[in-house]
Amino acid sequence: MNGNNLKQEIRKTATSYAKMRNLVIDDSHTSAILFRNLADSFHPDSFANIGRYPGWNDRIRKLHQNVSGIMKMQSSNSSNALLMNIFCHPSIQQWTGVKNLLNNDLAMIEFGVPGKVRLKSGDTDATEIDMVLLGVFCEAKLTELDFTRKRHTIVENYASLQTIFHVEELPRVGDEYDNYQIIRNLLAAIEHDREHILLCDERRPDLVRRYANTVCCLRDVRNRKRCRVIFWQEIAAVCGRDMSEWLKDKYGIG
Repeated sequence: MNGNNLKQEIRKTATSYAKMRNLVIDDSHTSAILFRNLADSFHPDSFANIGRYPGWNDRIRKLHQNVSGIMKMQSSNSSNALLMNIFCHPSIQQWTGVKNLLNNDLAMIEFGVPGKVRLKSGDTDATEIDMVLLGVFCEAKLTELDFTRKRHTIVENYASLQTIFHVEELPRVGDEYDNYQIIRNLLAAIEHDREHILLCDERRPDLVRRYANTVCCLRDVRNRKRCRVIFWQEIAAVCGRDMSEWLKDKYGIG
């Protein structure tokens, strides 16, 4: 299944979810539904907990780049809304299965942290890490079509690119590097001595292949071993029952 197909599947599931709960939605967009109320895009317990932390609360209120007057996480396709629904739940510390799956005690959870990847100029770029755990950078994906492309002049401006990657092996399309988001995320993880986890849907083997194709270009095998993929379905199987059922109802993840 590709990103467009998954968008339609999640759109259908989210529409049924909204109708069962009498939630007001905007279904005029072909790729996603938009929940009229931001809270309706979240598990009630997660949304309440997010409100207790100003940084988390600010993050869920970022505006949508394509739809005026709407916040990103009102979309049924938002991978970051899915991420925060799970990891902002007040019972996250009691979900031993999730801790074991990530091999992390989840004692520290942050979202939207600057990656600060070094540039040749001595400055750092504006890379944003979706979620940071102790010793781990995480990238969240759901229906995104790919990891985007970027001109070679921009990618080759990263200070550590040549020392960290076999650059000649990195996937390219014309004069652009493919899987740009993964390149810069891996640079950030390695420069900050972190592991890297891609969180994605098991219905998206295309994203897993793209991730693996980029990880394979890392020069140091030790860095490759610090990269892995975890599926949302794996998390749904080991989180609390209420959250597991909610993920099934809203996203078809189960």
